[in-house]
Amino acid sequence: METLNLEILNPGPILNDMRGQLQSLGALPHYYLRRPTPSGSPDFSIWDFGVNPLGVRESALPEVLQVMGVRSLTLNTAQDLSPLHRLSAGIPHTGNDQDKLGYLTSDAVTRILQPFLMNCRTIAFHDWAGLSGASELWSSLLLGAIKPVGTQDIEFIFYFGDLLTRRSFQVEEAIDIITEFSEYGQVTIALDEEEAIKLWMVLNGVHEYDSVVNQTFPDLKRKFISIFRTINIDRLLVYSATQAMLFTRHTQLLLARKRVASSFEIAPEAREHFIEGFCIGLVRQMDIVRCLALGLIVFGSRTEKRSNVARQGLVDYIDQWVDDLQQQEIMYLYQ
Repeated sequence: METLNLEILNPGPILNDMRGQLQSLGALPHYYLRRPTPSGSPDFSIWDFGVNPLGVRESALPEVLQVMGVRSLTLNTAQDLSPLHRLSAGIPHTGNDQDKLGYLTSDAVTRILQPFLMNCRTIAFHDWAGLSGASELWSSLLLGAIKPVGTQDIEFIFYFGDLLTRRSFQVEEAIDIITEFSEYGQVTIALDEEEAIKLWMVLNGVHEYDSVVNQTFPDLKRKFISIFRTINIDRLLVYSATQAMLFTRHTQLLLARKRVASSFEIAPEAREHFIEGFCIGLVRQMDIVRCLALGLIVFGSRTEKRSNVARQGLVDYIDQWVDDLQQQEIMYLYQ
């Protein structure tokens, strides 16, 4: 990444292309495994939920992966999950967290995970700051299950959460662990604007949050670029209520979003919906801009409807987004 210029994309042509792609999607052999969501969850006692509107069959994410901080993952092909369900049955549910951590990081668990992870295309993780023992769990997953089999083509998606709830040395340790994943695939870190500012504070030794609020857009952009240059990852995604910015080694992009209510943005399942669209875009080998757009489409359509929507509902959301582009307050982006 050699320049500070930010390419502002016109969403119109991208959305028109996405509409056409969604209307002609065929089924894929992949399986998307997801964790329960607080609202509108299907019955997770049933293993197979059928094919979702994006043409991928959905199944329940085994509990052992949920407690290890995995939010969702995509399998290349169907796989027997019974060994993972047996591991789930052995999780200690009494005693202290160290008992659970010891079980989850044991060789017995990581050995069973090895062949399973060899079949993964995407793995998305829970917010690091909100998961007790996340660094130990993810380090064990990497060193015990991913590194030994030498997998090279997994897409890893991480969220940090509120970093000011942790000590700076803990954050630095987590960053080191996350960057190690880049040896075995592509690493994307996704942050909302506030989380990104807090990460910049930790990286630069700034302790007063009030001193960095109400930043101008150029100031924010410089902070986000600084984060990307400091952390050795493939992509940094930073989003606000009105736009999403993507930083890679070769380009920097801004995509205007369809406006959503703040309550939708912070809904417990909001990130799950975005990740599903983003990951299935990766599985379908869409370019990264369309992966981003698909994540925003799935997120927006499901949060506004407060439920899963059929494929036509995704197309309808695209049409609403296109209509929003005509509003005067965002037209300046494309002039």
